[in-house]
Amino acid sequence: MFFFQNSIDSLFEENVPSPLYLLPAEIRNMICHEVIFDGTKTLTISLSETGKIILPPLMAVSKQIHSETYGYIVAALRDPATIFEAKVRNYDAKPLLATIKRISQQTGIAQSELVARTQVGFVGTVDMGNLLVWIQGTIANATAHPIFPFEKMDLPSFSGESVFEGRLSLKSHLISYKEFEQRRELCAWTASAREFLTTLEEANLGVLGRPKGEDWRIESNAAIQAAVFNTFAEWHDIFLQKKTIQARVLGQRERKRVEDEHVYVASAMWQFGESLRTVAQRWTQ
Repeated sequence: MFFFQNSIDSLFEENVPSPLYLLPAEIRNMICHEVIFDGTKTLTISLSETGKIILPPLMAVSKQIHSETYGYIVAALRDPATIFEAKVRNYDAKPLLATIKRISQQTGIAQSELVARTQVGFVGTVDMGNLLVWIQGTIANATAHPIFPFEKMDLPSFSGESVFEGRLSLKSHLISYKEFEQRRELCAWTASAREFLTTLEEANLGVLGRPKGEDWRIESNAAIQAAVFNTFAEWHDIFLQKKTIQARVLGQRERKRVEDEHVYVASAMWQFGESLRTVAQRWTQ
C-alpha cells in the first residue's frame, strides 16, 4: 500500500458524492490535472517537518476524488522532473529520511534520485544533538545519511560552503578534531581553537554574538571543543536566515554591516582551519 493512499480516510465518515461528479469525466480529468499541476508541466510535492506528504487540497474533497487524483500523483513521482520541497526542523533529518526511504521502496525510484530531487529548508533552532547525529551519520555512511540540496553560502571567496560541506563546514572540523585526537595532538588543536574563539569574542559581533559556550575560558578541552562546534553550527544557521535578518535591518549601511560580519566570521573560520592544516602537514614530513 502506498505511503499516502489512505492519508485522508479519517476525514470522511461516509463516501459523500462530490458535485464534481455532475461534470463529464473528460472535464473532471482536465480540472484535476490543472489543479494538481497548477498550470505547470511539472509537479512540486511538499513534505512537512514531520515527513508528511502535503497533498493537493483537491484530493481532500472526497474519497472518490482522492482515488481518481491519486494516479496523477503516483505518475508524477516517477517523472524525473517532479521535485520535493521539504522542511527539516531543528536539524532532525530522521522524518525526512524515513519518508524518502519509504517512497523509494514503494515506487522503485532510487533513493539517491529522490534525494537529488529534494530541496530542503531548515526551520526551528540548532539542536546540536540532531546535527551531530546527521553529520556523523553521513561521515560513516553517506548513502544512509545523505545531505539534501539546500541553499549554500554566497559570500565572496566562500561560495558553496555549508555546515555539511566545504572548508568552513562543521563536518570537516569534526573529521579534523578526530584526527588530532587519534594522533594525541589535542593540545595543538585546543591552542588554535582558543585563538579562534578569542578572535570572535574580541570582535564584538552583532550578528553572531559571543562564541557559544561561556565556559570555554576555563581551559577545559571539552568546553573549548563544544564552544567551537556550537559556534560553527550557529553561524551557519544564522547565514541560512540572513535574508530574514537583512529584511529586518533598514538602510544600506546596516545591511553592509551584516554582510561584513558574515565575511569576518567566515575568514576567522578559514584561518582556524588553515592553522590546523599547518600543524597536520608536519605529520607527513
